This record gives sequence, structure tokens and C-alpha cells, in this order.
Amino acid sequence: MAAPPSYRIHANTAAELIHYRSYDKPVAGGGTEQCWTRVSTADEEWNIASAGGQKFLIRFDKNFSKKHLATFSKKDWVTEKEKWLQSQQPGQRTDEENWNRAQKQLLENKILRILGARNPLCVCGHFQKASDPAQVATTGHSNSGNCKHAGCVCGGFAAAPSAYVAARTAAAKPDVNPLLGMPTNQSSCIVLNWIPRNEFEAAVAASILAVDPANALPDSAPFPYTHATPFIHLRWSFPGRPGAVRHAQNGNVDVDNGTYVDLGTYKSTAALPGGVTAIWTVAHWSGQG
Repeated sequence: MAAPPSYRIHANTAAELIHYRSYDKPVAGGGTEQCWTRVSTADEEWNIASAGGQKFLIRFDKNFSKKHLATFSKKDWVTEKEKWLQSQQPGQRTDEENWNRAQKQLLENKILRILGARNPLCVCGHFQKASDPAQVATTGHSNSGNCKHAGCVCGGFAAAPSAYVAARTAAAKPDVNPLLGMPTNQSSCIVLNWIPRNEFEAAVAASILAVDPANALPDSAPFPYTHATPFIHLRWSFPGRPGAVRHAQNGNVDVDNGTYVDLGTYKSTAALPGGVTAIWTVAHWSGQG
């Protein structure tokens, strides 16, 4: 099997930490071509070294990495196409400015696609969760499944076929729904390309040392982790990188200059790989700012 490609757009940024696996995509006329997609959340892990000599293995749970770790498009031709569209907008801009605007536009499109896929549509034509939090009493579906829209006779939520899942299935991607989980009407992410890799790794290590400097906290329990397992809260902070953290709801990216994210995590010191101080599993996005 060929080695995963090295994407120019990810070089020297935190996006280098993301791992990829190959799959065979069907092509017109028959046959397949080898393509690459991100590994599943369960298979994503990072080795992070701290300034104090400790070494942490970072893992993810509940599809966290696919939901909340965003990257710029790795397809240069897609960005070039969007750059040309940006160049046609009013105002004089350099190629570099149009490229940056293209990256930002494609990123926002991706964030909104993720948001759309995480709030399923019912066969009645209405979303499971109210798209606008201000209209939660009159839109979406109740916890029991009944539709709240005036005049809708839907008696219970039944998911309509997902265009997102259909597209990934047609492409023969190994994980057809990496966003599977609790429905939501908002979505947040860290833009990994926004942060130099060494700065990102330092921030992750610092967040752990801030709550467990001597590796004295007990392991999270019960294990396997459930809703009854208390979180250990970490803050990944990137104070010099406004835009590293973004949030979307109601069809819009409403926070595009965030600098930190609060996370719910678990700790384990059982069955450690050689040289690793502890395993930290990131499971929940608690907030951002």
C-alpha cells in the first residue's frame, strides 16, 4: 500500500497531526482510483511531549476528531477554483489575498456542511433540532419526536435519507457517517491549519499540566467510559491565533475569531505504550471563546 500523501497546505501546521487511510473510489467507466480520507476517530491518536519531559498520548471518542478538528481543503485545484471566484468580486486584491479568502470561504462551507449533517432532516421536511435557538419552541422536534412546526401532522421523527451519507457511500469511503452522534443545531471546530504544529502541541501539553502537573490524578472511571464517567476539563488556548476556533449555528458561522476551546476528557494510565506518561481521551466540546 502506498504511503499517505504529504499535503503542502498542511505543512508545519497542526493539520500535520491528522492521519489518513486509502480507499478505492469508483470512477466513471468502471474501475477505481486510490484516494485518501481521514482515519476514523477511534484510530486517530497523537504523541504530545511536554516541556517537563512527560509524554501524553491523545485519543478521541464519540467521533470528536471528525466533528471538531477542521482543516483547509487539501485539494489545491478546489482552492484555485474558489480563488478565481473571489477574484471576480468587487475590489482590487492580490493573488495571496484571494487565496486566503478562498481558503476561508471553503472552510466556512465545510463547517456549515458538517452542521447540516449533524442536524438530521425528518421525512416531514423539518430538522430534528430547531435551526434557530431563538425558535426552539416552534420549530424542530420535541424530545419525544413530535414535530413542533404549526400545521405539521408528523407524529414522530423519522430520519430522511442523508445526502451526506449517500455521497460518501457512493464514493466507497470506509466510514460513511463519521459525524454520527447526538443531533445538534450548532457546531464548533478548531482550524488546525491556523496554528503552527509546535505551538499547538505546546498548548495541548500545557492544558494537561495545568490540571495534572505531577500525573497524580486518578484514572477516569468507570471504564469503558460511559455518561457516568466524570470529565476532566482541559482548555486548549491559542491566544495569538484569533480564528483558530469557530462556531456555527442557524446557517451561519457566528464566531470566526475564537482563541480557546474547553474540553471534557478522560485520563488513563493503564496499558501504556512505552515512554507514555498517560493517555488522555478527548470526548466532549464544552465551549469556546
